[in-house]
Amino acid sequence: MASGNAAQPHAAQSHRVFLDAYAFIKGWLIATSLWVGVLLLLVAAGYGVPAARDGTDAGHVWGLLGMVIFYGLGVSLVFAAPLAWVLAYLLRPVRNQWIHIGAFFVVPTLVFWLLGSVLGFGWQPWLLIPWATVGAAAAIGRWAIRKDVVVSNSAARPS
Repeated sequence: MASGNAAQPHAAQSHRVFLDAYAFIKGWLIATSLWVGVLLLLVAAGYGVPAARDGTDAGHVWGLLGMVIFYGLGVSLVFAAPLAWVLAYLLRPVRNQWIHIGAFFVVPTLVFWLLGSVLGFGWQPWLLIPWATVGAAAAIGRWAIRKDVVVSNSAARPS
């Protein structure tokens, strides 16, 4: 007779992947910092560098950078954090962390593309490229916490 989990049918040997609050917040902070940091660099390069090169007043760039920080953190808190929580909840039965990382790239990219499309940025497929920055930041944040997950065996043990 086999001992341990080997005697149980495969369906009863279900494992669940959990993120504690520390891991979730750590992943969110990493992803948000990356995404907002890239946005800051793009705004600085797109508005600050030409103004400095032309010798014009670049005072407006500081306001734009502040707006990027506040709007980026706000969007990340209002949309990205709940999306990450739902996605992590739906991926609990999946033990393979690389599937989690791939899902954290694909799902936020598509969701933010659809959200941007509804807000009037357009439905063109090439717009997936800038929205992929959201997915890349989410995937990197999820990759950073891949070792912080807790795997729980939720199999019903016969008595």
